[in-house]
Amino acid sequence: MAFEVTAGAQAVGQTVEPAAKCGVWMFTYLKRKYDYVRNLGKSFKELENEEMRLQNREADVNNVLAANVGRMHITNECENWFQRVNEKKHKIQHLKTKYRRINKYLCGLCPFPSLLRLGRDVVKETKELVSLRDQIKLENPIMTESAPSPPDRFRNRHAQKIDDLPSLNRHVEIVQDLLKQDEFKRVCIWGPPGVGKTTVMENLHDRVGQTSQFQVIFWVTMDKAECVEKIQRVLEDQLGLPVDEKSSTGKRAAKISEELENKSYLLFLDQVSSKINLREVGIHDDHNCGKVVFACTSRDNGNFCGPTDEDIKIEKLSKEDAQKLFNRKVSADIMKKQEIVRLAPLIVNECGGMPHMINLIAQKLAKVNDPARWRDTLLELQAPSKQQSRELEEVYQLFKLSYNDLDESKQPCLLYWALFPVGYEVHRDYITECWRAEQLLSFARLGETRDRGHTVLDEFVNVGLLDRGRKARHYKMFEHFQRVALRIAKCNAGSHRILVKEGAKITEEQWTCAERVSLIQHQLSGLPEQPQCSGILTLLLQENKSLTKIPVSFFACMQNLRVLDLHDTRIMSLPSSISSLIKLKGLYLNDCGELENIPADIGKLQSLEIFDISRTKIRNLPKEIQELTNLKCLRVSFEQNVSSHNHFQGNQVVVIHPDTVSKLISLEELTIGIDHHNTEWNNIVGAIVEELVGLEELTTLCFYFPGEDCLRPFICQSVSWNRENTQGNSFRSFNIIVGHHQTNNPSEFDISECSTEKHLRFSGGESVPDTILQILQHAYSFELIGHQNVTNLSLFGADRLGGLEICKIEECNEMESIIDGDMIGGVAFQFLKQLHIINIPKLVHIWKGLVSPESLSRLTTLILKDCPSLENLFSKAHGIVQQLGQLQYLEVEHCLEMKEIIETGSDVSAALPKLKTIELRNLPKLCTIWSEVSWEWPSLETIEIRECVMLKDLPSTMANAIKLRRIRCTSDWENELNWPSDPAIKDRFQCMFVSV
Repeated sequence: MAFEVTAGAQAVGQTVEPAAKCGVWMFTYLKRKYDYVRNLGKSFKELENEEMRLQNREADVNNVLAANVGRMHITNECENWFQRVNEKKHKIQHLKTKYRRINKYLCGLCPFPSLLRLGRDVVKETKELVSLRDQIKLENPIMTESAPSPPDRFRNRHAQKIDDLPSLNRHVEIVQDLLKQDEFKRVCIWGPPGVGKTTVMENLHDRVGQTSQFQVIFWVTMDKAECVEKIQRVLEDQLGLPVDEKSSTGKRAAKISEELENKSYLLFLDQVSSKINLREVGIHDDHNCGKVVFACTSRDNGNFCGPTDEDIKIEKLSKEDAQKLFNRKVSADIMKKQEIVRLAPLIVNECGGMPHMINLIAQKLAKVNDPARWRDTLLELQAPSKQQSRELEEVYQLFKLSYNDLDESKQPCLLYWALFPVGYEVHRDYITECWRAEQLLSFARLGETRDRGHTVLDEFVNVGLLDRGRKARHYKMFEHFQRVALRIAKCNAGSHRILVKEGAKITEEQWTCAERVSLIQHQLSGLPEQPQCSGILTLLLQENKSLTKIPVSFFACMQNLRVLDLHDTRIMSLPSSISSLIKLKGLYLNDCGELENIPADIGKLQSLEIFDISRTKIRNLPKEIQELTNLKCLRVSFEQNVSSHNHFQGNQVVVIHPDTVSKLISLEELTIGIDHHNTEWNNIVGAIVEELVGLEELTTLCFYFPGEDCLRPFICQSVSWNRENTQGNSFRSFNIIVGHHQTNNPSEFDISECSTEKHLRFSGGESVPDTILQILQHAYSFELIGHQNVTNLSLFGADRLGGLEICKIEECNEMESIIDGDMIGGVAFQFLKQLHIINIPKLVHIWKGLVSPESLSRLTTLILKDCPSLENLFSKAHGIVQQLGQLQYLEVEHCLEMKEIIETGSDVSAALPKLKTIELRNLPKLCTIWSEVSWEWPSLETIEIRECVMLKDLPSTMANAIKLRRIRCTSDWENELNWPSDPAIKDRFQCMFVSV
């Protein structure tokens, strides 16, 4: 029985156990299915996390690949992995879409099977993401070494064509010529923003690239950050060098240098704005065939890339080229409209020859056919407001950027330029005096102010904010920059405080608020009776030729006025209210051709420092001038009726009262202009010299000494002349004229190119006085006129001629040579830049005897006229032509016996390498310039020939002058030329002839 029970239990157990196991399995299965659903949110979050990890791995692999571009390439395994990653991204995106769709259902309403499938797929894809991520590890090879690619020799910049813009294109030609010469390895191209530096650089890059001169040419546009690293990256890329980003710049520089040291290469660096150590890049001076051209806005920045061999300033476009550039951009049909044809040159003129600005304005008007919009653009250019069009605002920002880079103390000096008319040229001494008067420059001595002023002006030029004028020592601001300067000045000071008027009248309210008023060239014929303007500091009324009278009380309320300029007006007198100007520092009455007297009230201007009354009708200085004890600069001229006592309206007039000069104890600069023909000056000059010698502060003197007898007291007794400072003689400048040559007026003589204004003219002498030698020792320019006995300049001594930069000899009838090398016994004229030889009837040699190596080595200009005994300019006996390595301009005129310029048989190897211009006139016996035909004339550009009937071999002589562009001559002379047998020479020359 028990057995049966047990057996039954066993049978039941055998049945229940599988059922239990089946139940457990079923429970586990259902639980897992339910977990898919219950943990769907958690699983989906894990999926997103793994997706993010895979994306990070993908990014890391991409970074490694990018860092090795060029030297390595991707493996097949890695490439397949990227493909699987992309496929997986699509699947994950599909799951995300399903998940977002299910989340829209209310809880419990979504079908369980859908939730189950989604939960299962999320878990599955999560596992596959982990597996896929682990298939690529950064320590495993994902790249293999690439075969080195050959370097790119040249990558075209596709530069804007400028062949038809000569004023811009010539810079390209100049630099291209420099690059052909071994000695020019670093060239700086500089100029103001928008002047076309990049255009020149790109054209140069593309033209050089078309030649085989360099094996590889690089271009880098710079920015302020990572200069060295950026250049290295460009060089490495173009050279195909392997790159290891972990390497130091030094190691990379070594690789670059090793690659380049035996290559001929050219590196262009555009928009350089900070210092770059090219050695740190891998560019070294001992790379014999490597060259660098870089562009920057400032000449002072020319050392950004180390010392340069040549600095090329990019000048603004000529008017013709500016119009041509503008016309390129504007529709031809629009330019046919009469009103637009009238407006276009006015608009172009306002752009000031700046290519960038011309392009901006031209693009703005390219398809505008409404003349009203053209007129509005012109108005906007002429009167910039606070808010301008986008094009003009860009130009404003260019100027503002350079302005902000200036030292704050110099910014007001630049903005002072806003007071002058657009394009107005200002003398450097005048602007410096204005700055001093308004205390923009503060120095105790006027000379120190001038030195600092010259430094500031040069800085403005070098950073492209000013340009040098056409007249010597004059400066001007670029047209639109000047209008922008006015805008900034008005923003800084308040628009009501600066009045620059171009036609409109000034209201009473404007006078009241003004600090600076400019009415230059305003066609003024009258002024208000008594403007209420106690705050005015500067009043510029010059060049109003209709202004003949100033109201009596005009100056009554101008107690704070510092600068008053009335020069070149037609005023006949000054009103008594001039005495109110108690703080006036600068008074300019020069060129007031109708002004006949200065009122006694002038003595009340106790603050006056600069007083210019030159070239007027004034016959005398009032005695009250003595009271101006702060006067530092007096410029006066008595060019009519000068004597000890002039007669005016029946009364005797004392020209200069006794003790007047001696009481001007602060005087640093004195100019007294005299008509040299008026011998009455001889009667009063002695007394004036006696007062001059006691002026202790005098450092500048422009004075006429009729003879050496009145010069001697000044040279021997003058406190200031004989005072030594650290630079030797303490005089900053002088223009001393001694003697008068009666036979003829000396020819005009420009000394503006001298580095210092120290000029001596000695006329009509019979000997060589010690006083002349003392002055000559300090002079930079020298005129010897009508000396009666001197046979050559060697009599003046080599040591006294050594500092001269310009020399003129005229009408010295006994002179046979300019220099006698055997007599002088050393170097002469080692700093001479210009030599003028005029009307020397017995001259047979320029240089006689031994020529020392450094003599005439800096001469750039040689002018020879009216020397009837000279048969050849450069004789073979003395080899002088070999000394003239810097000569650029040669002019020979009216030398009736001249047969050759360079005597046959002379050694001319490497002679005259920089000669650009030859002008030959009225040389009836001249047969040849140089008889040999093998000379290259490497720099010659222009020749002028007039009245040289025997000179017929010019084509043969100049056949190798590769830069020759123009031959000015008569058609008769051209027709008589002898041509060489090669027809190509005649074809080439035909286009050069210009009839005169």
